[in-house]
Amino acid sequence: MERALVTGCNGFVGRALLGRLTGAGYEVWGVDRSDADPAFKGKRYVRGDLMDAAFVADMLNEAMPACVVHLAAQSSVAKSFDEPAPTLRDGTAPALHILEHARTSKSGMRVLLIGSADEYGAVSPAQIPVREDTLAQPESPYALAKAIQNQYGRMYAKLYRVDAVMTRSFNHTGPGQREAFVLSSFAKQVAEIRRGLREAEIEVGNLDVCRDFMDVRDVCDAYVVLLMKGRMGETYNVCSGQSYRVGDLLRELCALAGTHVAIRVDVSRLRPVETPELRGDPSKMSSHTGWKAKTPIQETLKALLDYWDGELGRA
Repeated sequence: MERALVTGCNGFVGRALLGRLTGAGYEVWGVDRSDADPAFKGKRYVRGDLMDAAFVADMLNEAMPACVVHLAAQSSVAKSFDEPAPTLRDGTAPALHILEHARTSKSGMRVLLIGSADEYGAVSPAQIPVREDTLAQPESPYALAKAIQNQYGRMYAKLYRVDAVMTRSFNHTGPGQREAFVLSSFAKQVAEIRRGLREAEIEVGNLDVCRDFMDVRDVCDAYVVLLMKGRMGETYNVCSGQSYRVGDLLRELCALAGTHVAIRVDVSRLRPVETPELRGDPSKMSSHTGWKAKTPIQETLKALLDYWDGELGRA
């Protein structure tokens, strides 16, 4: 049984990935800077700070994983505008420590570096759907950190033959996502309205942007497939190839809940820079690995709404 180590394992995607990796036959270790999430009960868990290069080396020497899925990072674009320096440090140094250990130890482990579609920045209509060879022009500290991480991976693969594979993952959501993210925020507010816990009014940011949303379970399946079939040094768009207007998804959530709401723009939810549409081209991922997103967006929204309804019911 091969061992997979997941950094940032307590996060939204880390928790969802656990079951996917276990189902694929991996022995899973997790590492995070906080106490272990209940999802890791019975699994090997290491608590520590990936900013510490010595800790990273010791942890990897102990675990001796066949592969690492590097998720750990400050994950909020909005927060990155307020905290640029910590975002850049957290988003780059841990990846460099992992890659450097892979280089010096000659362990041969595969390193999957999880990036973001935000690395592309403001793309023109002619560039949509966005391909992996589109020039990255990050417009937030979060996106810049991910773009630097991508370059680290490419360089270590090319110069030192470190088995690094990179993603540019487009928007994903699902049960367990924090309310800091747009669809999860909407779902929680809609669930609260349905339960009579708030007035029938929803606070929103920019509803006109269009994004390539996926179900987190599909995304985790993509990461497992990339561990097995991704090509060293390559970057892959993890995307559905279909974009949705955020306002239309809000209306779908309201329809699923049977609620009628008023909309109020909350200026604190608006970003300094906003790309009107970001939709990816999944053809490289499909041709190299056979993966494609398969969960209908309505199913994802219902699962998200049911999650928040359950959370509110337990409160």
